[in-house]
Amino acid sequence: MKRNKFVIIGLGNIGRELLKKISRDFEVTCIDLDPEAEEKGKAIRSDCSIIVGDATSRLVLEEAGVSDVDGIIITTTDEKVNLESATILNEHFESRRVIAIGMTQAGIEALEAVGAEVENIFTVSATAIRNKLEQTSRTSHEIGLGKNEILEVEVHQNSRLANRPLKRLTPLRWRIGIIYRDDNIIIPKSDTVLKPKDRVVILGDPAVLKTVSEILTFKFQQFPLEYGSIIIAYVGGNEDESFFQELEYLCTIFPLDRIVAVLSKKAAENPELREKHLNEKFKNLEVHESMLTPLRAIKSKIEELKGRQGLIVLSRDALPRSVLNINSDAGKKGFLHELSHLSNCPLLVTAGTFPYEKAAVPSLDQANLQRSLETALEIASSLNNEVSTLLVNPPQYISSDEDVDAFEEMKKMINEVSLMYKLSVKKEVLDGNPVKSVTGTLKDYNLMIADIGGWKKERLLIPFLNPDTSWLILKEFMISTLLLPQVEEAL
Repeated sequence: MKRNKFVIIGLGNIGRELLKKISRDFEVTCIDLDPEAEEKGKAIRSDCSIIVGDATSRLVLEEAGVSDVDGIIITTTDEKVNLESATILNEHFESRRVIAIGMTQAGIEALEAVGAEVENIFTVSATAIRNKLEQTSRTSHEIGLGKNEILEVEVHQNSRLANRPLKRLTPLRWRIGIIYRDDNIIIPKSDTVLKPKDRVVILGDPAVLKTVSEILTFKFQQFPLEYGSIIIAYVGGNEDESFFQELEYLCTIFPLDRIVAVLSKKAAENPELREKHLNEKFKNLEVHESMLTPLRAIKSKIEELKGRQGLIVLSRDALPRSVLNINSDAGKKGFLHELSHLSNCPLLVTAGTFPYEKAAVPSLDQANLQRSLETALEIASSLNNEVSTLLVNPPQYISSDEDVDAFEEMKKMINEVSLMYKLSVKKEVLDGNPVKSVTGTLKDYNLMIADIGGWKKERLLIPFLNPDTSWLILKEFMISTLLLPQVEEAL
């Protein structure tokens, strides 16, 4: 079997640590100017090749065979050297993949401009680079359209999807087609468990599949790219300055390509709003004016974007209100449910409670808890914020055995997800009426994360006989709330 080949440029602290961690199944060549580089490299790994020379020289790079390797990792702490090496590789060699260390924003942008994948010097680790190298995926060009809509991916042992049954996955705009395990072919079923080293054929939207393949090959911080890469912000005209500040904050914490602002007639007729709050604050901004109702205006833009939206943002002041104040909650709930169904991506209802230092996940429904908690932890891995689950003790005298078992299962699930992400989760256990106890606690948090899939359908008399507890907690939107879309059957 052909061995993967990689070149490491620079045997400083990062380069040497990477050489220790990289799989022995990989063939490695190292380049460094230090006369003692060969001794240092061979002391770590005797089978690696060492070239003592200048990596900004085309002759040295040719000697390392950079055109015939699977990737080049530039790890020096001299940004000028890193950029020059990456530029030469881009201009003169057919390098498949270049990963480089960046130190300044200007340097990072320059490295990206020559096609390098950039790791920031202040957050980089040899483990993170190793994980990137070990990502394994292949495009099927001989079938389908050949547009990366069919990928074969190898499941990494540290992927958050490994060792989990498929019924626990939540695919949107993608599906699992077949699984290869050792020399066996497995037709996926809901109880099929993905295992490390499985080769999985996935199908779907190419923009989404790229992110899914990264999740399978161990890359946690993908939210909301598993849905899409564009923010749609609806501006109704009643928003205050905090809405635009929170929108600006969102653009800094989530890795999205651009923002599309959909303006109502009222908002479009306010020149100060457009100049002061939009044009001055946002790069990569596209403004769309619409005379339609909020739902139809957003739907029109969703259709135009062809599924590339990753997040829809609107203020709680933009939610519909009943003129006669009759069943206004039902109108608000129906609007959000329909918008979620149309967009197939998360909705963020802003309330100005940012930055998101403390996130709360109401834990009332076992079926929808896991996805909400995983999303909270994906965000926390970027923000380093605090995540808490809000559980409510089953009433002592009226709870069934099933209620008690479900409560214990939720606590167990929280522990399992916390271990999977290697992040701590605080379990806040409350007593009393679920709606009052949870809403009374939310004032201490900045962000709530919930799943629309847990909401009950509106029917006559049901609000009285069987209240929708999840919706009753959310409906006032006291804090900014991220609503995850309902997921259809996984297979």
